[in-house]
Amino acid sequence: MRITVDEAREYFQHISQQKAAMISPDALPDKDVVYYAKDGVCTCFHDAHWPGVVMAHYAVKPEVWGRTVEPAKAMLRAFWDAYNPEAIIGWTDAANRMAVSFAKRVGFVEHGRMILPSGTVIMQEWKPWD
Repeated sequence: MRITVDEAREYFQHISQQKAAMISPDALPDKDVVYYAKDGVCTCFHDAHWPGVVMAHYAVKPEVWGRTVEPAKAMLRAFWDAYNPEAIIGWTDAANRMAVSFAKRVGFVEHGRMILPSGTVIMQEWKPWD
């Protein structure tokens, strides 16, 4: 399930996966980031600005759209079990309805919103609630 940054690049090839300016195949960081992949879905994990809190980002190959929830859940659980963070967080553009729906389906819970001139960011948390 864990992969290298070079293996992760293929998941960011499609333009739909490059919405965040820093997330493009050529600009993926290889330091202080852990990449997981399963069944066409890639998750990038990196430390957030609080000890024990990790942020997750996803990239999905177009050919697996609609079949992403179970691989995403499996990677969240595997990362949680391997690294034991206090929380995994995600920030999602509220205007990106598909990403917001995906985050809910994999178990992220909304904890607030940042209202910015550029748009609204939904702040979410994932823990193994079950």
